[in-house]
Amino acid sequence: MKKNKSVKVFGVIFVVAAVLIFINFIPTFELKISNMHIIEGEWVNVYYEEEEVAAKDVFQLANVRAGELAKKLGFSEKQNINIYIYDHQSTMQMKKYGLIGPMLGLDWYIGDNIGTDVILTSPANPGKVHSYDNNKQAVLHEMVHAYVSIINPQIRLWLTEGMALYLSNAESFYKKYTCNMHIPTFSEMKTSNPIKFSNMGGYTFANTYIEYIDQEYGWEKLMMIIRTEDYEKVFGKSDEDIYKEWINYIKNYYQ
Repeated sequence: MKKNKSVKVFGVIFVVAAVLIFINFIPTFELKISNMHIIEGEWVNVYYEEEEVAAKDVFQLANVRAGELAKKLGFSEKQNINIYIYDHQSTMQMKKYGLIGPMLGLDWYIGDNIGTDVILTSPANPGKVHSYDNNKQAVLHEMVHAYVSIINPQIRLWLTEGMALYLSNAESFYKKYTCNMHIPTFSEMKTSNPIKFSNMGGYTFANTYIEYIDQEYGWEKLMMIIRTEDYEKVFGKSDEDIYKEWINYIKNYYQ
């Protein structure tokens, strides 16, 4: 009797948990919300709510730079890149993580990609951490992610973030960072957790990894790694060998 009662209790808990999870993710089911307007461009489409001036500013930047980024990554025609701009950061965060998104305390989190869809907080309301300009520039970072997701949908986080930083908005790197900051370990580079990636210094270091491969082995081999992640085939070396080479590169950085 007690066993049957326990089974029923666990069953109820499971159903309630499943319902709560479903409710949480309802905002993620549809990126476009009812009051959105659209601007169609040569390379990208932008959807926005009421902050029209900021949306047009983002569109102008995105549509001009998209052609350059697309061609750099091997695309000759318009891809299905759609940019959704939300007036409030909380709305953008809910589109990725559901109702719980704004409760996670991610003040720095203003944009993301979901495959070829880019979600972005309006630069008109950049939140506590960002400015209008770097919020606007973030669209380029997310667009690179979108293009890379077409090339390799399962790509490692370290590589796609490195590419996005390298091709769009990476800050200057200095050799002194290798002395006064934590350098991501080989195992940490394999994380798929974006919060862990941020906390381990990924946004500081990942672009230099891409930079190293580009400068040492060339753009063609870099793109082969982005497509296949097969280090042995591309370089005749393991990914750990390339990691060690990269460490030496940043410890002897030019500035």
